[in-house]
Amino acid sequence: MTRTSTGASTGVRAGILEMLPLLAGYVPFALVIGSIVAEHGDPLAGWAGSWLIFGGSAHLAAIRTLDDAGPVVAIFTGLLINARLLVYSASLARRWSDQPLWFRFAGAALIIDPTWAAAQQQPELGPRRDRGYFVAAGLTLGAGWTIAIAAGAVLGTQLDGLDLDIVIPLCLLGLVGAGLRAAGSRPVVVVAATVALLTTGWPAGTGLLAAIGAGCAAGLANDRRSAR
Repeated sequence: MTRTSTGASTGVRAGILEMLPLLAGYVPFALVIGSIVAEHGDPLAGWAGSWLIFGGSAHLAAIRTLDDAGPVVAIFTGLLINARLLVYSASLARRWSDQPLWFRFAGAALIIDPTWAAAQQQPELGPRRDRGYFVAAGLTLGAGWTIAIAAGAVLGTQLDGLDLDIVIPLCLLGLVGAGLRAAGSRPVVVVAATVALLTTGWPAGTGLLAAIGAGCAAGLANDRRSAR
């Protein structure tokens, strides 16, 4: 086996193993979405949305908005919430500058909170290994996520007795928890969380965008202070 193929297989194995604990934490979130999909009477269409949207918060908001305001507003809400992925993509652009064009297009479809967090915490060990890591992590999350949504759609009302809604904020806390250990990330987390709390009454998605913008500004200010 060549050195390059060994590096690629090492990246694939690391991507799978490191994504599995995150996936386990997201399974209850997926079950919530699946059970709501079942209530809408078209589980297959709702399940297909897990690949088209590939974002739990956007998927959930779009489903809940669909009945209240119609498909146009539901689509706009999903796009607005997933606008944060533009920030994630921009932060990965430097890491992927040496990657082939096909990967940058394919990898973009797998960028979501857990995959972005995993990629950010992973040291750069060469384009081939990084490519294998991200693809393996993204596909592991995607496969497990859609299977869990399908399970929630099948179980449907049988999940009503479980208070699964609490797992949604817990999933987000699990992602930011690791960042709190790094001194440079704490101001970003605190500022973004404060703005998110203050904007909870804003129209769907706009409060999240405000929190992301505030967090980015705090991170930029912190980087400038560190560079001095």
